[in-house]
Amino acid sequence: MTQFNSLENEDVNAAVSDGRQVRDHGPYQILIGNDALQFRPVVIEDPVPTGEQILKAGDLQPVDDYLLYQYLKSGLLELLNPAETTDLRSAGVEKFLAFKSDRSFRFFINNQAQDWGGPCISGLTLKKLANANVEHNDVYLVVVGGEDELIKDRDLFDLTRPGVEHFATAEINITIYVNTVPKVVHVHYLSYWDVVRLEFPEACSGPNSQYTVTYSRGHGDPSLKNLVDGQFLQTKQGMHINVTPTDKS
Repeated sequence: MTQFNSLENEDVNAAVSDGRQVRDHGPYQILIGNDALQFRPVVIEDPVPTGEQILKAGDLQPVDDYLLYQYLKSGLLELLNPAETTDLRSAGVEKFLAFKSDRSFRFFINNQAQDWGGPCISGLTLKKLANANVEHNDVYLVVVGGEDELIKDRDLFDLTRPGVEHFATAEINITIYVNTVPKVVHVHYLSYWDVVRLEFPEACSGPNSQYTVTYSRGHGDPSLKNLVDGQFLQTKQGMHINVTPTDKS
C-alpha cells in the first residue's frame, strides 16, 4: 500500500506552494479532485505521465469513461486526453480533475471561458474556479435585460440547458444598522462576537464582560429577537441590531 507521507514521494503540490523546483525523478504525489473540488492524493512514478496513466493511478477505470483536466493555478481547466502527456516538473501542474462523463460544458466566469466535465456545478465551486474569496463574494448568473440570478453555495446549476452561461462574482455588500448607525458587512452570517465587535471593536469574552444583543427586520420573522454567545445571525439588507454592554463586578 502506498504511504503518502513517505519521504520518498515528491509532493508536487507542496513544492509548488513552497516555490521550489520539483525534482527530476519520482515517485510524485499529485492531487486528483472531483466536481466538488475535493482532492485526494495519488502517487505516480513517471515525471511526464499520460492522461491514461494519471487516471489509472487514481483507480479511475475504464479510462474511456472519464474526462481528465489539469487544474491550473489560474483556476482554469485544461483538458488532458488519455494519450496526451503533462510534465509534473512544470510549476503549477499538481492538481487534476476527473469527471465520469462523455462530454464537457463551456461557460464564462468573470468573462473568462471555462470548461467543465459535469452536467451540474455548485455556486461554491463557481466561486472557487473564479479564485474569489468564497466567504465575502456571491456568484450570479448574468441575465441580459433582466435581474441577475444569485447562485447560492449549495445550489446546483444545470449546465445542460441551452446556450452558454455567463457567471460573475461580486463582493457581498449588506447595509445593516447597529445602534442606529449604518454599517456595511461583507458576509451572509455573523457570529455573536462579530456583531458585538461591530459596535465595540475591542470586546472580548470574559466572566465580567457581557453584552445584550437584539435584532429585528431579519430573515423570516421580522420581530425582535435575541442573539447569544454561540449563535449566528443571517444578515439582511436594512436589518436593525442593538448591542448593549452589561458589566459584572
